[in-house]
This record gives sequence, structure tokens and C-alpha cells, in this order.
Amino acid sequence: MKIIENYLRLTDWINAKFAWIVAFLIVPMLFVMIWEIMMRYVFNSPSQWAYEISLFIFGAYIVLGGAYTHLSGGHVNVDIIWGQLSPRGRAILDVLTSGFAFLFLGVLFWTSLQITINSWQIGETTMSHWKPIYYPLRTTVPVACFLFLMQVLAKLIRDIAIVIKGEEVFPVKVPIPGMGPMPSSNL
Repeated sequence: MKIIENYLRLTDWINAKFAWIVAFLIVPMLFVMIWEIMMRYVFNSPSQWAYEISLFIFGAYIVLGGAYTHLSGGHVNVDIIWGQLSPRGRAILDVLTSGFAFLFLGVLFWTSLQITINSWQIGETTMSHWKPIYYPLRTTVPVACFLFLMQVLAKLIRDIAIVIKGEEVFPVKVPIPGMGPMPSSNL
């Protein structure tokens, strides 16, 4: 039981801290966009790199936020059935459907890992005029999938505990600086 609790706490902590760090990617993206707006509309000299860099940063920002969104219960649910169920019923449905998440994320992780390794080996760049390196952005996908898989497993463990005990046994306890305690992702 202690091993399970440690895994859940570690997974929640890693994804919460990682999300806190990733949240600050908005700052360089903001500066890049301000730079581009100023260069384009004030100096009539748009840059070749700003649009592409902002897409890279935004792509990483979105992909790397998935595990935290799952931790905090922020993904969209179809509440037609799920919302009408008791906590135990929701947990049973979540256990039954978790296989889809594992399958999707597993395939995405494996495929993106192979693509990322190849990208690093060939020193992949984009097709644009200034040819920035592309492999750091590619790396975000398998990292995000791994973190997401860890969080899906944590939710599955929590849901199985609810099915067995009928109540939440392992609540999410990881606070985010500036946001207070985390909401429960199971109820």
C-alpha cells in the first residue's frame, strides 16, 4: 500500500511541478509575439523567425500540459452517462475506458519516440528559409506522453480503489504554488 501511495504522490508531484515550469513558456512566447508585432507594424520589417518560434513554444506548451490537465480533472467528459452515476459508478466506467487512453498514449509514445530519435540522429531542421532545429520540439511529444501515461495509471489506481472501497482512498494532495490545494479528479 505504501508503494502505491508513493507512486501516486510522486506522479502527482512531478506533473504538478512540470506544469508549473511549463506554464512559464507563455513568457517567451509573449515576447516573441510583441517583437513580431513591433517589427511588422512599427518598422515594416517582419522577421522570418518569430512566427515559427511562437508555434514551437505554443506547441510545447499545449502538449506538455496534458498530464497536469488530467491530474486536475480538466479534460472534457461526456456527462450524458458519467455525470448521472455515483462516484463508484463513475470509477467503474473510468476503469473500463482507461484502456483506450493507455492504447492511444502507448502508440503515440512509441511512434513519437522513434520519430524523435530519428530527428536527433539526422539533426532535423524545418523547411523554412532560416532552418531552425526541430528535434527539441519533437522531444516534447514522447516526454508528454510518458508523463500523461504516468498520470493515467495514477487515476486508474485511484479509480480501482474507489470501486473496491466505495470511496476515495487516495485523494490528490499536490498543491500548485499560487493555486492552493488540488481539486479531486475522481468526484
